[in-house]
Amino acid sequence: MLNKKIVNLLGEFRHRICLNTFAFISLRVMILAMLLPVGGISRVLAQVDSAPGEETSASTPSVIPAWRIVPSVAADLTYTDNVGLVNNSKKSDLVTRLSPGIVIEGRGGHVTGNLDFRWSEFLYAKDSQRNNQQKSLNANGKLELVDQWLYIDGRGSISQQPISAFGKQGVSNDLVNTNRTETTTYQWSPYIQGRLGGVADYILRYTGAQSKAGEGELSAGSGTSSKTWSGRLSGETTLALLGWSVDLQQQQMERSTSRDTKSRRAVGKLTYRIDPQVSLNATLGRESDDYNGIETQSRTVTGYGVDWAPTERTTVSLDKEKRSFGDSYSADFKHRTALTAWKLSQSKNVNTPSDQLLNTSLNSAFELLNLQLASTEPDPVRRAQLANQALQDAGIPADAQAFGTLVTSRVYISRRREASFILTGATNIVTLSVDRSDNQTLGSGGVIADDFSLSPNIQRSGFTTSWAHKLSPHTAITLNGRRSRNTGSTANLETRLSSLSLLLTTKLGPKTSATVGVRRTHADSDSATANSYDEQALTGSLFFTF
Repeated sequence: MLNKKIVNLLGEFRHRICLNTFAFISLRVMILAMLLPVGGISRVLAQVDSAPGEETSASTPSVIPAWRIVPSVAADLTYTDNVGLVNNSKKSDLVTRLSPGIVIEGRGGHVTGNLDFRWSEFLYAKDSQRNNQQKSLNANGKLELVDQWLYIDGRGSISQQPISAFGKQGVSNDLVNTNRTETTTYQWSPYIQGRLGGVADYILRYTGAQSKAGEGELSAGSGTSSKTWSGRLSGETTLALLGWSVDLQQQQMERSTSRDTKSRRAVGKLTYRIDPQVSLNATLGRESDDYNGIETQSRTVTGYGVDWAPTERTTVSLDKEKRSFGDSYSADFKHRTALTAWKLSQSKNVNTPSDQLLNTSLNSAFELLNLQLASTEPDPVRRAQLANQALQDAGIPADAQAFGTLVTSRVYISRRREASFILTGATNIVTLSVDRSDNQTLGSGGVIADDFSLSPNIQRSGFTTSWAHKLSPHTAITLNGRRSRNTGSTANLETRLSSLSLLLTTKLGPKTSATVGVRRTHADSDSATANSYDEQALTGSLFFTF
């Protein structure tokens, strides 16, 4: 019966991955192109660590192939004392998750990209009406259609997100939470680039994006979509250290629940390189939009910035512009050593739905470890594989975030501050990420209420942390923690969440790993007692790659 169930799940997995939207067609074209240079599945080898007692054959290649195709199946069991996440009348349940997935990553020929797709079925022992299916996707790719001239980029994301920041918050998708929805965002971008008359570089790009959710403000109609045309000319001057660029952009957003919006922007920039480590820039231009009303408003844009790279391991970037809603800015600091990576950032800018839903892994453990490994592994594909494998073996979530995204079709202003750190040693990996955002609505909402309908200002803060300790080369014990807080400017709008888990992860063989653990979660809210609860759980999982 179990084999039959897995076969049915794999069949359903193949059916569901074949989505018929134009956005995912672009991604499927790139996925197909990924396979062309490989020359067959038999030539695709996945990197694995040696299992205990396993000998390495002298004929085994020492270099990872350009492409990896890794199908997998995960089976999880969770016993929870509060499956419905309620404050009173708790009910326990045993939840089974069966989850086939596939990872494709690498580069070859004219294609670069990676895809991580997983389809999960959750089965509840005491109440089959709660059974549900969920998908997750994180994909991006680049396809060169005409040598050094015509390209197409594609990105895709499917994830589970809270419908409301002020509703019931959770840390696991295996529990019953009516404040959770599946969000889907695709972005595709064909463009041309080249050299114009030997004096300037040019790029002309079209970017389309589509965002939709199963519930909430993004669920109506086709959700929200955007169409953007952008172009750039850049070149040098007679002064060797002085460069110039001109950027043009026009964007139209279409929303199923409200009026469409348009924006235009034309900015020129001068860049002066003081020395190889330091460059200064100044911008001047015009922009217009109708975010705040039907009438389009225009204004002058001025700005300045500096880029500084004191060493090959350290970068500092500062940019600031004067715009209609005030000053927009971004400040970024990155530093890496052989054993650590540090990131600090602060920004203020306009956010669209696709911006939020496609950038959910900022300052994640994967991003930090990938940065740190640049000291020892210059190849980006190889480096990403090493980072993912190290985090999986350590039991550290690769993309853990303190809080989810705001599920809304509105354009809004976001001020964000982030600090993150990772330390790796012979037997320990420690991560810490702290995040805070202040979000202010810009323009009107739709016919379906969202969080900005309750509060025009939403503040979110929190942190995630992990400590993994290796007990042996193939076994690690990991402590994961998370805390978040969402607050509105209106009274009685506040939710808080704290979670702590302890995991034991071990490799059972070259393609099999197992995890057992315990979890405790506490949530409370000022907005409604129904959003407060305590939950304890025992978890176990098996993960097998083919």
